[in-house]
Amino acid sequence: MTALLSLKKLTGAAGFALAGLFMANPALAQSPASIDAAIATASQWVALADSNQADRMWSSSGPAMQKSISKEDWLKYLATVKKELGSLTDRRWEQIVHITNPNDLPPGEYLNIAFASRFANAPTVEKVSLVQAADKWIPVGYVITKFVPAPPAPAPAAAVPK
Repeated sequence: MTALLSLKKLTGAAGFALAGLFMANPALAQSPASIDAAIATASQWVALADSNQADRMWSSSGPAMQKSISKEDWLKYLATVKKELGSLTDRRWEQIVHITNPNDLPPGEYLNIAFASRFANAPTVEKVSLVQAADKWIPVGYVITKFVPAPPAPAPAAAVPK
């Protein structure tokens, strides 16, 4: 089951959407591992990337991530991406996707948190994947992709009088 939240503020209809997420996923609603805690964990984790602490990111990640990429490869990946993008100028979370028992990962409750970010050299989307473990969220993935806007649609051709 997948639930999607795309919010900037948790007010009005967004509050109802969040309540709907909890009602659709009672385990998530009753868990001490709240949405706020997940956003805080993801934000702290990407802040480690901003401060060139890729080694701490890898060390604090869950076993699923540590089995999928070596620490050395993680350090290389993040150094390459950060060099290409430059320094961070802005970041805000935009979307949360809840996934239960995804394919190719250990069973459990997962959240994917997407941040709209702006680096010196490009706007990006940063995605942090977290798994619920007891009363906290553990990072298990991080992907940065450049945001490339679609080219503008061509203007409609003017009608030619007959």
